[in-house]
Amino acid sequence: MKSSLPNFLKSATALFMAMTSMSHPIKAMASERTDVAADRRVQRSDVDVNGAAAEPRQSRRLVIFFHGIRGRGSVMAAIGESWKATLRETEFVSPDAPFAHRSGGRQWFAVDDHVLRPDRIAAARHAFDELVNEIIQREGFQNNLQDVAFVGVSQGAIMALDAVSSGRWKVGALVSFAGLMPLRPTSSSSDTPIFLIHGGADETILSTASAAASGQLKAAGYDVMLKIYPDVGHTISSEQARDAVAYLKGRLGG
Repeated sequence: MKSSLPNFLKSATALFMAMTSMSHPIKAMASERTDVAADRRVQRSDVDVNGAAAEPRQSRRLVIFFHGIRGRGSVMAAIGESWKATLRETEFVSPDAPFAHRSGGRQWFAVDDHVLRPDRIAAARHAFDELVNEIIQREGFQNNLQDVAFVGVSQGAIMALDAVSSGRWKVGALVSFAGLMPLRPTSSSSDTPIFLIHGGADETILSTASAAASGQLKAAGYDVMLKIYPDVGHTISSEQARDAVAYLKGRLGG
């Protein structure tokens, strides 16, 4: 199934080619290219620099990050480090996307022909769900999804929004940075509050994409907050990161 893009995207080519240029505080988020030993290595804050497991701790919350195209979990892990002082007793996990990108890094679904095809997002659900389920089971939150939050950027935000709006994952909160929703919500829910964050100067995915998503999600019964940052491009600014962690603290508890 091929689908024409909404008019809030300049072009599918611009969308996925330019997704790779993310800046401070996640400098070049989607172009991180460090090698990994396994396709699904997970970046965790409870492993020391020598790879030895640290003492286990009792975490009240779990935040899972989803990076952008050609990214690595290690880049998103930097946000988790900066959020530790605000979200105490929280485990931050930043997995690599399941699929390799031919130019380096990882991707959640293929865009080699630079076409945003909803069927590819739907086809990627199994691998996404398998990875998320593995993390949630390992961290012991399978019976406490209300204490789990998804945080995604760009392609990672697309997958996180799809996971929630399809009703597959009823987590405690979702933060989307510079995301969009190619597929309409198929589930009505008030269980997962959603914060849509977008730069008004974003020329890769226009901020009207998040505005459109907000309308669709609200119509489906979701609790949605939308904030546009006028001078921010396709990136995560320091202000956006502060607002996101404050939102999660309010939704998941301090």
